[in-house]
Amino acid sequence: MTSNTQTISVSETERATSRIAFSWLLYLRWGALACQIILILAVYLFFDTKLPFFILFAIIAFAAASNIFFHVWTRKKLIIPGWLTALVMFLDVSLLTLLLSQTGGPMNPFTFLYLIHIALGAILTPTRWSWSLTFFTIFCYASFFYFPDIMVFLDSSLGVTHEIQELCHYSFPSSVPMQSDELTMHLQGMWVAFSITAFFIVFFVGKIQKALDKHQETLAILKDERLKTEKLAALATFSAGAAHEFSTPLSTIAVASGEMIRALKKNGASQELTEDAQLIREQVNRCKDILYQLAADAGEPLGELSEERNIKDFLAEIEHTFPSGYRDRIETTNEVGDLFVRFPHRTIKRAIKGIVKNGFDATQDDSPIFLRCKTEHGFLVIEVEDKGAGMHKDTLARATEPFFTTKDPGKGLGLGLFLAKSIAERFGGGVTIHSVPAQGTIVGVRFSLSHITAE
Repeated sequence: MTSNTQTISVSETERATSRIAFSWLLYLRWGALACQIILILAVYLFFDTKLPFFILFAIIAFAAASNIFFHVWTRKKLIIPGWLTALVMFLDVSLLTLLLSQTGGPMNPFTFLYLIHIALGAILTPTRWSWSLTFFTIFCYASFFYFPDIMVFLDSSLGVTHEIQELCHYSFPSSVPMQSDELTMHLQGMWVAFSITAFFIVFFVGKIQKALDKHQETLAILKDERLKTEKLAALATFSAGAAHEFSTPLSTIAVASGEMIRALKKNGASQELTEDAQLIREQVNRCKDILYQLAADAGEPLGELSEERNIKDFLAEIEHTFPSGYRDRIETTNEVGDLFVRFPHRTIKRAIKGIVKNGFDATQDDSPIFLRCKTEHGFLVIEVEDKGAGMHKDTLARATEPFFTTKDPGKGLGLGLFLAKSIAERFGGGVTIHSVPAQGTIVGVRFSLSHITAE
C-alpha cells in the first residue's frame, strides 16, 4: 500500500522571513542606485573625466524600473520563491559589471562591490544558487581581462585609455614595457584574491547559515515540547483535582452500597434489590477506574510500577478488553513469541487499546483490524492497521497533537495518539503513522528494546 508520511506546510514564520529578506534586498538596491547616481555626478563635477552618461544612466534607469516591478509583483505573493531572490542577485551582478565596464573595468576601485552580492547571495539563497552566483561573478570580473575590446573605459586628460586596454588584454603583447607587466600582474592578482575571498565567504557563510537553521529547528522543537509539557501539566492538575473531589463521595457510596448488600442478604430481601445494590457497587468501582484512566490520560500512570510481562499474554489482554463482536474482528500476529518485557503494562495497554478503538471507528463495515507485534532495528513495534477512511495530509500532520480530533463531539477528546506518543517516547521510542485516504491507516508504536527488555 502506498503511504503518505507526515508533511508540514510552509509556516507563517517562513513566509514572513522570505518577505522580509526580499524587501530588504530591494531597499538595498534603491540605496545602491542612489549612491551610483551621486558618485557619477561627483566624478562629473569634481574630476576632469568624461563619462558615457547616456549608457550609465540607461543602466541605472533599467535597474530602477526592475526594482519598481519587483516591488509591485511581490505585493501579490504570500511566499517569495528562492529563485526570484537569486534572479535579482544575478541581475544586480550583471548591471554592476556593465557599470564597471564603462568606468574603468578592473582599474575601478569599486570592483569590491562584487563581494557584497556574493555575501548576500550566501545568506539569502540556497547553496546551489549561492555557488552559481559566485562562479558567475568571478566570470564577470574575469571578462574585464578576456574581453577588453568591447568596453569603454575612462577617458581622462592623462590619455590612458588604450594603455589600460593593453594592460587588460589576455595575451599581453611583448611590446608592453616592464612597468605595464607589473601593473597587469597586480590587476590579475586582485582578481585571484577576489576569487579566493569569494570562495571562503560562500563556504563559511553557508556553513554558518546551516548551523543557524539547525539551531532554529532545535529551538522550534524545544518550544513544541514545552507546550506539550504545559498541556500535560494542565491535564495532570485537572485529573488530580477531579480525583480528589470525587474520591470522598465515591468512597462513601462504596461503603454504603456494601452495607446495603449485607443488610439485604441478611434480611432476605428480593433478588432484584440485591442485584441493584450490587450494580451500584460495580458502578462505583467503574468510576474509580475511570478516575485512574483520567489520570493516565494526563501522562502519569499514578505510580504504576513496571512489571515483567509476556508479550503474548499482553496482546491477549488487549483483545479481551473488547466485546466479543469487536474481538472477533481483531487479527493478531505475534512475531516475537514469548518475549518478556518490563513496562507499566496497564498504561501501555490503554494506549494500544485506544489506537485499536480508533481503527474500529474509522471502519464502517466489518473489516478486520490487524494487530501486529514485531522487532525492528532494536525496537519493539506494536502496529495497528485498519482498512478505513484514512487521513488527509492536513489531518495526518496534526494527528498526534493533544485535543485534536475529527470525531463527533462526545466521542473522543483527541488524546489517544498524543498519549501513545508520549508513553512511547518515555521508553525511547515514538509513533509512526502512514495513511492513505480511502485505503486505511497504519499506526506503529515503537519501544526501545534496551528500555523495556527484562534483565
